[in-house]
Amino acid sequence: MNHVDGTDPYPWPYDGDLGGQTLALVVAGAQRHWMCRSTGTGEVSANIAAIAAGVRSVGGLVVAIRHGRVRGAPGARPGRLSLPEQSSVDWQLALPLDDQALVVDAAGLNGFHGSPLDVTLRAAGRRTLVVVGFAAEVCVDSTLRSANDQGYECLVVADACAPLDPDTGHRALNSVTMSGGIFGAVGTTSSLCAALTRPGGTP
Repeated sequence: MNHVDGTDPYPWPYDGDLGGQTLALVVAGAQRHWMCRSTGTGEVSANIAAIAAGVRSVGGLVVAIRHGRVRGAPGARPGRLSLPEQSSVDWQLALPLDDQALVVDAAGLNGFHGSPLDVTLRAAGRRTLVVVGFAAEVCVDSTLRSANDQGYECLVVADACAPLDPDTGHRALNSVTMSGGIFGAVGTTSSLCAALTRPGGTP
């Protein structure tokens, strides 16, 4: 059994299985479009890099999502929530990830919408997800909720999520823990990385 210390509102993962063969890191919104609009991106970027290294070290999968719309199509939302056009500069990944990271293209703010994300994860046997990224109350939150609906066991890493607005980002994190963890659990980078490096797990 291996749980991440201090997760809220329950010990995560619920079954204590933090094995690399079932684990995946899902990075939402790691594009110039979202990163330049988010707050605290420097610290969050460093934390995501640390988590990615930890997940990779135990044999976990790292997946980055590009959220975008077909060139010439109208944006999904006005203003800063409008999706960037596919193949544009803003659509490209702006967070350095290793060459083994998988890149999945989504047609919406939710990383599962119009994308092969679910098929990719299930084909690789991944059912335990660590969800992080930028535009936290938009891209991360909608991807998390969809993952939960589809039966994945999810952890949101609070200090590896950069919101567009700190207040709405805080409320989005709080909503994860409602009703005993309706959308999963919330943890920190340091606790997750410590659990990933713990030999043999916890008794």
